[in-house]
Amino acid sequence: MKSGTYKVFAIISTVLFILISAKVGYDFYNLDEIIVREVEIVEVSKKKNLTSIILRLAIFGGIAFFSGILAILLTNIANSGSKYADNINAYDPTIDSDKDLVNEINNLKNTKSSLGLSALGEINKVLNSYSGEERLEKILSVICKNLDACQGAIYALKKEGRKNLYVFQTGYAYYIPESQIMQYELGEGLIGQVAKDGTAMLLKSVPEGYMQVISGLGQASPKSLLIVPIHSKDGNEIIGVFEVASFVNFTELQKNYVQEVSALLSEKITDSLVATV
Repeated sequence: MKSGTYKVFAIISTVLFILISAKVGYDFYNLDEIIVREVEIVEVSKKKNLTSIILRLAIFGGIAFFSGILAILLTNIANSGSKYADNINAYDPTIDSDKDLVNEINNLKNTKSSLGLSALGEINKVLNSYSGEERLEKILSVICKNLDACQGAIYALKKEGRKNLYVFQTGYAYYIPESQIMQYELGEGLIGQVAKDGTAMLLKSVPEGYMQVISGLGQASPKSLLIVPIHSKDGNEIIGVFEVASFVNFTELQKNYVQEVSALLSEKITDSLVATV
């Protein structure tokens, strides 16, 4: 039954309740006159007439009570139906058309359940179990797996005279020809710029040709890029840079996770972030 029909019945029941209640109230108020008028003289022989009057009042009272309860129930049902209909009408189907928003929400839900103390605990375990470049490889591997990243790299600081260079130190699913050296001066490219600014960079549109992910099926460009600086323990310089790429957009929560890992590295290691090339 539609909510409009419930409302009609609720109104009818409410009106009936009011009218009958008024009738019962009026009869009780004039009960003495009614008894005198109907019975004339209250005698034992007239008790049957008196009983019929009281019975009539009780019946009207019962109907009035039932009508009141029915009115309340139907009103609640009608209001509930209206709220449900309003919620349905308020639904905006255009939300489903925004695939990026849906992906962002799904990524956030998945990340919330996987990132946190346990993920940072993995990093701590690596820090305590490995050293040197192997430690960086393990840390980068943990980060990429936790973020479902398709590619990652760590660039370490190398000083040449007055120049600060950030040299490719280790990678995850990263292909570089043996003869090629990946390095950036301070302020050069995205890596150099993050090292210069000392702040993380989250890109949801990777520059064309910036990097390619190579697999047995071919090669493709990632959709999102996260670059996070690694500060020295005293905070005076940037001793390394994380670069992580993905085929889906990174969330702010994932960005915060990499920044927390960076902070751990700043506190616990310096030797591993000295370029070995």
